[in-house]
Amino acid sequence: MLIFRSKQICAFVISACLISLPLMQPADAAIISTQTAIEMAERQGRIDHINEILAQKSVQSTLIRYGVEPADASARVAALTDTELQTLEQQLGQLPAGGTGIVEVIGIVAIVIIILELLHITNFFNEF
Repeated sequence: MLIFRSKQICAFVISACLISLPLMQPADAAIISTQTAIEMAERQGRIDHINEILAQKSVQSTLIRYGVEPADASARVAALTDTELQTLEQQLGQLPAGGTGIVEVIGIVAIVIIILELLHITNFFNEF
């Protein structure tokens, strides 16, 4: 009786696998070039660098004071094009090596607010 039961279970499992076989989607894979992989890594590095600056308490408090949620700013940074990211990172690279002061933080926040305004995410300039 035990053998008959295990055969039924085995037949049921095999049947379920065969029935679900057409439902499985094939995996689409493609080879990417080395240049594409480097560009993807550079982009992620830029996003991480900008998000590190946006994660600072002084930057977050300034963003909140201007009515911009820090999470929205980080999401918008991730949605920027490569050239916009590069421009923003270059402007961040011109800051003093010792860290960011209040003037630099306000500059960074202003850049982020301008980008958010151009993308019609916020209405900061319409309030004045």
